[in-house]
Amino acid sequence: MTAPRDELAPQAFVSYSWDNQQHQDWVLQLATRLRSDGVDVVLDRWDTRLGSDLSLFMERAGDTAYRVLVIATSKYVEKADAAEGGVGYERRVITPTLMQALHGHRVVPVLRDNPAARLPRFLGAAKYINLRVGSDYEEGYYELLQDLHGHQATPKPPLGRNPFMSHMDGETPIALRDDPARYVAPALQSEVTFDYTNNDGRFVIGSGDRAFTLTFTDCGYGAIYIYNDPADIKTVALAPAVKTPEGVGDASLFDGSSRTRTIRVGDAAILRNRNDYWAAVFVDEVLPRGSSPTGEARMTFRYFIPAVPDPELASTASGA
Repeated sequence: MTAPRDELAPQAFVSYSWDNQQHQDWVLQLATRLRSDGVDVVLDRWDTRLGSDLSLFMERAGDTAYRVLVIATSKYVEKADAAEGGVGYERRVITPTLMQALHGHRVVPVLRDNPAARLPRFLGAAKYINLRVGSDYEEGYYELLQDLHGHQATPKPPLGRNPFMSHMDGETPIALRDDPARYVAPALQSEVTFDYTNNDGRFVIGSGDRAFTLTFTDCGYGAIYIYNDPADIKTVALAPAVKTPEGVGDASLFDGSSRTRTIRVGDAAILRNRNDYWAAVFVDEVLPRGSSPTGEARMTFRYFIPAVPDPELASTASGA
C-alpha cells in the first residue's frame, strides 16, 4: 500500500524572527514554495491559531523528525545569542538535540538580511545556504531543496579497488598512468590542460547529474573537434568568440543539431547533458604534436557548469 504523500515528504520546521512585515512575507513565500516542491513545512502562520500554546508549538523544533530551517537575519542572530523571546526559546529547544549529534545536519542556517554572514553562536560554523540580497536566490533555493530531499549536489564517487592489490608487483605505476580517473575534474568550474590524444580524447567534467563527458579529436593547430557521442551528452553547439559565462547568455539559443562541432581557440562549446544541465567549455589553447614544444598534443580549456539546470548561464555565473 502506498503511503500518503505527506508521510513520504521531508519535514521542516521554520525558525525565524518577526523582524518586520516584509521579512515575514519573505519567509511565508519561501515556505509556500518549499511546500509546493514536496517539503512538509511547519510554519507558525499556518500551524497556530488564536489561543494556541506557542511554547508547545516551538517545542516541535526539538523533534528530530524535522529539519530546522534557521532564517538567520542579523536580528535573529542577536536574539538567539541573547536568548530573547521566541527565538531564544527555540534556541534552547534545538541545542540539546544538536549536542546529541554533533556531526549531524538537522539544522540548516539560511542567510537573509545578514551582511556580515554571522550565525548564532549555538550553530558554530555550520554550513549555510545564502539567500541574501545580491546572491543568486535560485541557485541557493535549488541547493536547499536538493538537501531537504536528500539529493547530494556533488555526490561522493564510489570507492575503487586498491591498485596495489589489483596488479602484479611493478605494474601499478603503469595501471595508474592508464587509469581513466586521471581525466576527471569534478568541480563545477575549473581549468584543464591535458593531452587530447590520450584516453580516446575523453575528459569528464562535473559529477553526478552534472557530469559531462567531453570527447575531442585533432583538427590541427588552434582548433579541435568535439562530439555528442557519449551517452550522457544530449547536444553540443558552437558559440563563436565567446570567452566567458556572461558572454553565453541563453545556452538553448545555440544550434545543437550536429553530432560534431569545430571549436577554435577563443570559441566556446555549449553542451547539454541527459539530465538537462548545461555546460560551457572555453577553449584557450590547442597544440597538435607537431606544434607542441614538448612533442605531445595539448589543449587547455576552462569550463563552467551552472548549479541549476537553466539555459541562462549568464544569470548564474556570478554565484559560481
